[in-house]
Amino acid sequence: MKNILGALLITITLASCSKSKSAYVDTQKLFEGYTEMTEVQDKYSKLTESVRADLEPKIQAFQIKLDLYQKNVQSMSAAERQSKEQELGALQQQIQQEQQARGGQLQQESQTAIDTVVSKVRKFIDTYGEENGYDFIYGKNDSGNILFGKKEFDITDKVLEALNKEYTPGSTEVPAQTPAATTPAEETTE
Repeated sequence: MKNILGALLITITLASCSKSKSAYVDTQKLFEGYTEMTEVQDKYSKLTESVRADLEPKIQAFQIKLDLYQKNVQSMSAAERQSKEQELGALQQQIQQEQQARGGQLQQESQTAIDTVVSKVRKFIDTYGEENGYDFIYGKNDSGNILFGKKEFDITDKVLEALNKEYTPGSTEVPAQTPAATTPAEETTE
């Protein structure tokens, strides 16, 4: 009797396990195809280019001064050389500080916006899984969470289609472009 009960318990357990519904999503493909993510990435690429364009005149002016210095260095006195080198060094440092400040700020804002989108996608997948009767939805990515999965269990395209269908273009809340960062040298001259 014990053997029959044990066999019945094992059979019930195996039957209940085989009824679980699982699938996986290729996370790289999902984020590459998700409209909101591409909009966020495009926005910050444009902002980065805008910062570069804003700084380009300062960089070019510095390069002209440096070229002029190098051209005339032989005819300068030691005091003139030292003075010019200090001026050029300070200008170069000012440009580098501005690049770092503005670049760092953009990078931080970009990461915050991307994290917001990733969080939305995770919540969406939770809801999608519940609404479609999944017990598990795994993420397939380059780090090897899933090394193999039958194509029939790949629901990436379905999730991506539903995710993009739910997204309203232009609804992403990302921080507005901030005014140009001031450098310590600019603050002291005002």
